Amino acid sequence: MYLSDTLGNVGAVDGDRLRRFLFALRRTPIPTAPPQHDGYQEALGLNLLATGLRLEHVDRMSEALTLADSTHMARTVSIDINMNALTAEQKWALRTDPGTEEPTSVWLPVSRQSRFDQASFVVRDGAGNVVPRTTQVENGRALIHGLCRAFRMFLTSDRRTEDPKELLHGIRHSYNRSRWLIEATIAAMVTSGRPIVGALPPPPADGGRATDSDSIRDKAAAAVTQLFEPDSPFLRLLDIASSEYLLVVAMPTNKAQVFIRYEAPVIPARSKHVNPRNFLARWVGIRHEFTVRYSTLIPRAVSSYHVTAEVPSEIQVRRYFLTTDVDAPALQSLVADMRAVADSYDNLRTIAPKLLELELQGIASRLAEFGRRRQTDLESFRAYIEERYATFSSRPPRFPARPAAIQNGDTGLVLEQPIVTRLERFANLYEADYFRKLADGLLPREALLRLASELEETQVDQDVHVDNDPRENAGHAQWQRRPFGADPDSIEPVTSTVYMALVDDPPSLASNVAKLLLAVLILVVGFGVVMEPDFFSGVPVLSEFGAWFQPRIEDGGPISSADAIVTMLLLVPGLLLSRLEIPSNKTVLGQLRLFPRYVAYTSVMIAGALALLVASGRAGSLDKPFLYAMLALLMLFLLVGLDGTGKAMKRRRRVPVNKVSPIWLVQEIRRRPVRRWKRCRAEFSTLGTDDA
Repeated sequence: MYLSDTLGNVGAVDGDRLRRFLFALRRTPIPTAPPQHDGYQEALGLNLLATGLRLEHVDRMSEALTLADSTHMARTVSIDINMNALTAEQKWALRTDPGTEEPTSVWLPVSRQSRFDQASFVVRDGAGNVVPRTTQVENGRALIHGLCRAFRMFLTSDRRTEDPKELLHGIRHSYNRSRWLIEATIAAMVTSGRPIVGALPPPPADGGRATDSDSIRDKAAAAVTQLFEPDSPFLRLLDIASSEYLLVVAMPTNKAQVFIRYEAPVIPARSKHVNPRNFLARWVGIRHEFTVRYSTLIPRAVSSYHVTAEVPSEIQVRRYFLTTDVDAPALQSLVADMRAVADSYDNLRTIAPKLLELELQGIASRLAEFGRRRQTDLESFRAYIEERYATFSSRPPRFPARPAAIQNGDTGLVLEQPIVTRLERFANLYEADYFRKLADGLLPREALLRLASELEETQVDQDVHVDNDPRENAGHAQWQRRPFGADPDSIEPVTSTVYMALVDDPPSLASNVAKLLLAVLILVVGFGVVMEPDFFSGVPVLSEFGAWFQPRIEDGGPISSADAIVTMLLLVPGLLLSRLEIPSNKTVLGQLRLFPRYVAYTSVMIAGALALLVASGRAGSLDKPFLYAMLALLMLFLLVGLDGTGKAMKRRRRVPVNKVSPIWLVQEIRRRPVRRWKRCRAEFSTLGTDDA
């Protein structure tokens, strides 16, 4: 019964799963003998799938993120397990020793991992002891037995198997090799993973079957198509088993609470930045901040989820927040109800006005709940931005003005305001009992349809949780499960996305490079005044200094002090450059300091080129080299100033225009349309696909 509930609640997706299964069925060898059945493995596999999908035994989950470098991220995962969440039947099915009378330990899934970027796991308990875990071969064997058992359950429960004229009757009773082929396909997909669908060989030219194998495969494919819809829960289970690995560990049954921790595999960045528009920024290094996006799945049954990130002390965390789609099932249900009521609005108002009023009141209560939730998130985000502003400015950030006061006849949903502002106004009016008769035109059909589309487009189902760690080089966000009214709970996991903006704020390499530029410029100007005093005639201070200090230079001959000047032009900038801390460009700090590094190297190259010209030039002919050197250094000063201005503008940005930010949040903070959504510099994901 527990598995049936699990299968029935799995969400529907597109028909690619059915197409992949049929493709794998055409590529799998036809068995010549029936597969072996093992009652213990079947019960173990079914319960591993059921508990692995729900993960109701996981009370709390914490992740500590560490950027190993600019393209790799390491994770440490901590999990609190409640053993009392397992029933006696589940403990018996999940027992580690099939021959025991009373199970002392059980195999328990604690995490679902993508088959991409996998490595060895070492799981430890609270005392630091290594916890036994199953291998993926053992997990696969149990899942194969369990899914084959589930297939036979689906086949047996179909009423068409009772009609001898139906194909499913033959699959169950007489077409044994076709049934074995289906089970062999299940085993092949679990073992080898999801197949990449390609072109199948064409049928014979005469339209007939070349061999008996074609008949067996055709019957099996037709039976699968009849038995499973494209959104079948069984195909969903098979897709999970073929695309993910379950981390299964041995847990004692004599403890109510168990704490475990493991080091997750290092995740490589999925963002390759092949866009040509990023070419200049990638190679020149004009990067004011290093943005990171991290996506993972949270079991919906988890009560609390913590995600922490620490960076080196030289780096500051400018922005850090967490977004999830926890309210996605509630939003889908609300939008479906709004469109269903809108389609039958006129008929209900004519035939059953009381029923229409009840439906509208139910919709209104959920709209008000969305308004309260998103307004709470918006206020916390505004308070977070004000707190970040206080670290560098005494002027608070400017947010859009709040809407005017509520007037008579105002429902709050017809104003030209962002969606959350309107939902908040509607919630306030609804709580004040302004809407006793919504069917009297306060919530018409057109408003329902327009609002349903807007709710989906603005991602109102996504919440926001801001950083609550006061340290400059760390970030922490906490997510807690909040049921949405009386809507049925979904077992689909929650997609969690973390956004980090890392910066190198002063005192930084850029400020030290500015000092280096100033020192080199003073050095060049000083030698220019000494060597070419006539060139600076008319310039205040410099002309007077040149007239007062006149070096002894041979007429028409080389500069007598060329060796000393060359030595100073080469030695002083080199010594200043050696005092700068320039990390490797593979690290995050090195990525942030690419542009100051190029500026420092360029200034030293300018001084070296000037030294070369001084060594080979003659008196009276060095005015242009000194002029070009000073202009080049001034140009570098201008670039450094522009870089500082860009950093100041990024520092004052209230909300990142990034795909991580929900659309409703950007609309509420900016109040103007976004021309182009940006991507993060490094995007990490445990979902197995590049969804960025």
